[in-house]
Amino acid sequence: MLKKYLSQHLIKDKNILKKMVRLSGIGGDDVIVEIGAGHGDLTGCLCEAAGIVYAIEIDRTFDRYLEPLKGRYGNLRLIFCNFLETDLPYFSNASGGKKIKVFGNIPYKITAPIIFKIIAERDVIDSAFMTVQKEIGERILAKPASRAYGAVSVICQLLAHVKILLRLKASVFVPPPKVDSIFFSMVLKKDCQFITDSFIRFVRFCFENKRKYMKNTLIRHYKPEKVYGLYNEMGLPHKIRAEEIEPERFIEIYRFLHG
Repeated sequence: MLKKYLSQHLIKDKNILKKMVRLSGIGGDDVIVEIGAGHGDLTGCLCEAAGIVYAIEIDRTFDRYLEPLKGRYGNLRLIFCNFLETDLPYFSNASGGKKIKVFGNIPYKITAPIIFKIIAERDVIDSAFMTVQKEIGERILAKPASRAYGAVSVICQLLAHVKILLRLKASVFVPPPKVDSIFFSMVLKKDCQFITDSFIRFVRFCFENKRKYMKNTLIRHYKPEKVYGLYNEMGLPHKIRAEEIEPERFIEIYRFLHG
């Protein structure tokens, strides 16, 4: 029995699951951490393609579906726990320091915490391949001046090469959710040491009131003369909003304000 409060919507179609694995380019040397193994349909496809698969599942009632897979796939490591409480560096260390690839059909209610966990522990992650509700996927890939553009758009696009791999109708899920979904990839960039926790917090507060002029938001956190100096130095219109600014410009703005 699937649990509504855990937002459990499973993909059972093997052709779709195999296509997702194929599009991700996973190979025999890869270490996969799967978020939400469910009935093990995707888990089996991952095991057939990857070197090691750490399948993480929070719901122990799925044990009767997943335990039999351990006898079929010697490269499967089954772990019952909350993904948000896992230590991702552990999986990398257990594999000789090799970076991991995250794979999963992400519950709507915890999509943002999962994405920010991946961002926080990105040093041990090579890439992530996730199925999310269409609205969330479009927000991650949104461009400036679009309605969906926000802090998560800026941070994800600065940290990773983001790409839609597949669009999925609600009808392919059991039970069908109310909206369609997107399967997308995040391939982490190697040259983004400048993206610190402080910078991420900065971007998030810039979008606290994204429909207001960003100048007013910044003045709440920085001295007015510093903010006006920023606008003069960078030639920013005084009526510009955070949602109109390109991701790379946030780096310039942050560096100016922090000296």
